[in-house]
Amino acid sequence: MGIMRVFKIFFLLLFVSVFGFSQDLNQNSKSSSVIEFIEHKVKRKQTLFTISNLYDVPIDLIKKYNPSIKGDKISKKMVLKIPFITTVVLEESIKKVVEEVLVSTKTNQNLLDSIPKKKSIKFGFIAPFNLNKIEIDSIENTKKYLEKLNLTTLSLDFYSGVLTALKAVKKTGIKTHIDTYDNKNSFLEIDNISKSKSINNYDFILGPLIPRNINRFSSNLKDSKVPIISPLTSKKIEINKNVFQSIPSIESQRELMYNHVDSLITIDPDPCVMIIYDKSTEKVKEKLLKRFPYAELIDTDLTMGLVDPDITDSLLVEKKNNLVFLESQNLNIITSVSSLLNSQISKDRNINLFSSYRSETYENENISYQHLGNLKFTYPSYFFPNYGDELNELNELFIEDFGKLPNKIAIRGYEIALDLILRTAHRKKLIKSVDLGETKYYQNRFNYKNKEQGYINESILLIKHDNLEVLEISSVK
Repeated sequence: MGIMRVFKIFFLLLFVSVFGFSQDLNQNSKSSSVIEFIEHKVKRKQTLFTISNLYDVPIDLIKKYNPSIKGDKISKKMVLKIPFITTVVLEESIKKVVEEVLVSTKTNQNLLDSIPKKKSIKFGFIAPFNLNKIEIDSIENTKKYLEKLNLTTLSLDFYSGVLTALKAVKKTGIKTHIDTYDNKNSFLEIDNISKSKSINNYDFILGPLIPRNINRFSSNLKDSKVPIISPLTSKKIEINKNVFQSIPSIESQRELMYNHVDSLITIDPDPCVMIIYDKSTEKVKEKLLKRFPYAELIDTDLTMGLVDPDITDSLLVEKKNNLVFLESQNLNIITSVSSLLNSQISKDRNINLFSSYRSETYENENISYQHLGNLKFTYPSYFFPNYGDELNELNELFIEDFGKLPNKIAIRGYEIALDLILRTAHRKKLIKSVDLGETKYYQNRFNYKNKEQGYINESILLIKHDNLEVLEISSVK
């Protein structure tokens, strides 16, 4: 029996019990129910049938409480009152069975269209906003890191997304309160924030943004029950029992690619393989060599960052699958190799490009998306690079409030804040929301798993460029 059928039967039984046998229910102290309402704003292409299925409420009942509906016609942005039954006291055995059935099969949940249990959320947001007032400590490479990353811009972009999320959840009836802290990239400031009297009163804390600051803050609050969310790093952080790492680790992303490679081997056990690497990816090279012991190797450290076109041309074979693994995050190497390989594609020689990790470097304008598409570039990712028409509604919100389209960081801020608020609203405590399964938004997905002490997002996608399209492809996990 499918999940929707189970839920509909349960709902029907509950509905009949409320409306058909109210007298018996009043005599039974184990169960009593009341009708409440939630407002639903009609979206494009939605019909009464789809809304009825969404909330498991009969169409006739929706029409009863919305007399403005003429026939079966509804229009976009029309606000409907959706009746639903709230069980005040339900026999615990039934409740447990139903919840187990529902939870066990949940995936790609749309929490925005379902009924929240908690209507007020309070959280803290920690980020560096004043770089000109930074207190630099003695940690090695801090200055170099700050030179490469404008944290002020990053913080403001992310924060704009968070504020937009607050605007979105307001429509659901959820009230939110956010306290913003400027940690100034200073350990002293982080320590002061940690000692704040209000810090343990939040439903969750979003931030700090970079690993060293997350580690300091979570270490200060390792005995706290307040969930701390690392929003922007895939690098290894200290995971305490109350820490959520929202970006899957680089190692986890690479494991997905290795599994995909294994599935390719079962299809074609004898491809022509080339591995282009440097000293930072020695371990990756060894992992790939275990799978392709006869692979051709090009160490870009030995070649001074250059890849000889004559060498690649001689190594690539006609009428065979040519698999090239580009395991370097150097911009010049990525640009030159993708251009070089693209020029060596022919009618009889196809080339497929892979990478076990796609860093921010690939978003540089000097890298041709056309070349990547021609090479069927495939890689693991924690987000889907969706900037199409599906984002129109979100784009309008950002233009209205900030006068510009959202970038990846702003969208990330919007989707992680939205997810955290909705998870907390549906389970009252963020930690209890782990049983919801995977939640999916425009670009990001979240599927937290308990790992030893903390929680790590294990939702990883396998992305493939195909000409000018970007696709999610199935993978073996």
